[in-house]
Amino acid sequence: MDATPLATRYDVRAIDAERLMVLVPALLLVTLLTFVPISSNDFWLQVTIGGMIWNDGSIPRTVLFPFTEAKDYPFIAHEWLPSVVVYLLHRALGFDLLVFVKGAIGLLMFALAYRLAERLTRDAVLATLLAVVALVVGNYRHFLRPEIFALVFLLVLLNLLVEYQLTGRRRILLWALPLAALWANCHASFPIALIIVMLFGAGAAVDYVRASRPAPGALLARGAVAAAAPYLVLAAGMAFAVLLNPYGYRLYAFAWRMSQWSVLSQFIIEWRPTFADPFVGNRAFWAFIAYLVGTLALGVVYRKRLSATVVMLFLAFALLAMQRQRYIVLFAYTGLYCIAATLGSIVLHERARRLVAAAGSATLALAIAAALRYGNMYSAWPHTVTSDNFTPPMEQFIRDNHLEGNVFNSYGLGAQLIHDFYPRLRPLIDSRIDAYGEPYFLYTVHLGVNEKALLEFIERYDVRYFLLSWDEFRNRIGTMPKLRESGWRMLFADHKAVLLGREPAR
Repeated sequence: MDATPLATRYDVRAIDAERLMVLVPALLLVTLLTFVPISSNDFWLQVTIGGMIWNDGSIPRTVLFPFTEAKDYPFIAHEWLPSVVVYLLHRALGFDLLVFVKGAIGLLMFALAYRLAERLTRDAVLATLLAVVALVVGNYRHFLRPEIFALVFLLVLLNLLVEYQLTGRRRILLWALPLAALWANCHASFPIALIIVMLFGAGAAVDYVRASRPAPGALLARGAVAAAAPYLVLAAGMAFAVLLNPYGYRLYAFAWRMSQWSVLSQFIIEWRPTFADPFVGNRAFWAFIAYLVGTLALGVVYRKRLSATVVMLFLAFALLAMQRQRYIVLFAYTGLYCIAATLGSIVLHERARRLVAAAGSATLALAIAAALRYGNMYSAWPHTVTSDNFTPPMEQFIRDNHLEGNVFNSYGLGAQLIHDFYPRLRPLIDSRIDAYGEPYFLYTVHLGVNEKALLEFIERYDVRYFLLSWDEFRNRIGTMPKLRESGWRMLFADHKAVLLGREPAR
């Protein structure tokens, strides 16, 4: 006979029911948000370059694909490892089944976010809800591209740092060394890892001083250094581990150059300022604003309980997120740490916990209904997504007509043009703006608005075709009268793109 008191057994069952009440709809919502088809325009380039690395055993050293002199520009393949992984996944599963890979990464990120929040709050219901909120805010960047690997690494790093905070076991920090090396071989955002570790170190030093006053100054200084030392030593070790990449120390310079480019914020949407069109006002923007304001309000209410690490992380990544919209996703997960660490000292009574579970499950139900009706944070559903991918009729037309030659293409169409038709068709540019550089990118923009320069360019490089988005055709190339007079006509068009060719001279 079970000797456990009835009340205790009831409480355990109630707790399990509350967990399921939020966990089941949370998993369903995460599934709807992340199990969506591939849509990023550089996916095909990742597959192509990954295949070259896997089959040739070497990383391309130049841009290689365009028909201009840009083909000889040096290429730093800072995303070489994810490219190989994506190539192998695509070869094994095919394009359509990659939706499950994308979704599986979403579930992994949810699990890591949940573990981070649960270790800090010690409450499964709160942790589930906080993890879902973080994933919703970061969902607008959930694409199968190298950045998603970096986000997984970010969550792993935060989990390692929290585990050390809670247990004091320094061996746990050693796992951050291979993580840093892996991050550096996957994405140029790896300096973020070093910044986070140093902020944890600075926070530990400040918190020690705050807790130890009014001790003598020398004693405070020694204690602060001792508190920060494990983090600072780790940051130094990670800085050296990063050098285990094909480019060594040059990768630091590459990451710095990318962060300084002004052209990115003018032409590439993800690099534009957060409070600028077309991002401002859409659902991802308002999710960020709500998250930012909610986190700030929580900090004000519980300001006496805030640790220095929480304050520093919040300020650093909130300011970063307000500069460029692509940084919001970093704030989504560092903000999760800030919220969970702040709530960690709060104990919910049984009735309050039940209310949180009920309110959370109701909110999740509404979020599921919204996702079913309106899609995820970039309007994608498990069955459909908007993308620049070629339509089957466009692909079929190019193949059936055996088109060959140089193609003046829109920026977003270059990657699939390379994957499907290189070297028969060679592009003007693809999505590797980091390799082409600002001057070349601006040169291609100039050609689209200067008809005389464009006509000279066509003759110089023997351009045979234009492959353009409708927006670029209507607002730029299609408005040029001399281009039409010189024999250019529409060969094929669908709802996504326009293919132009030139009539032979008579």
